Amino acid sequence: MSGQDTERARSRFVEQFALALNDAGMQRMPARVFAYVLASDADTHTAAELADGLRVSPAAISGAVRLLVDMGMLVRDRVPGDRVDHYRIYEDDVWATVVGRQEPMFRHIDVLLTNGLQSLAPGAGYSRVHQTREFYRFLQSQIETLAVRWREHRAAVTASPEPARAASGE
Repeated sequence: MSGQDTERARSRFVEQFALALNDAGMQRMPARVFAYVLASDADTHTAAELADGLRVSPAAISGAVRLLVDMGMLVRDRVPGDRVDHYRIYEDDVWATVVGRQEPMFRHIDVLLTNGLQSLAPGAGYSRVHQTREFYRFLQSQIETLAVRWREHRAAVTASPEPARAASGE
């Protein structure tokens, strides 16, 4: 595959993955920026490089990277003596980090649902809110278990010369 073909294929992937992230609730431009940085071989990108690579205005990049930094998906770095910010993936295990950061949200939802249960009379509404609270408590209890299992799986996949086979257990 030529360099130009590889770049076109990467661009197609970036747009397809960004659409999937957008369908899952992420805003469109942050999804595009994240997919671009994720698929890029470069360690860091300036806002100008991101704008050029995605063929958008620098203004569109500014809001996108701000949101991604706030979400913990990207980190803003600055090279000493340079006045330009550089953006990179938060860490190699960005997805586990993002999921792990949901803990405060789970605690907040638990408080809201517990308070709601205290204000509701027994009945169908009470039962649905109770079940919702238990569902969120169950999810929260599983996050650490999943994180441990993910680290074990990731180590196995990373150690294997054929990641697809390691992932499928073949």
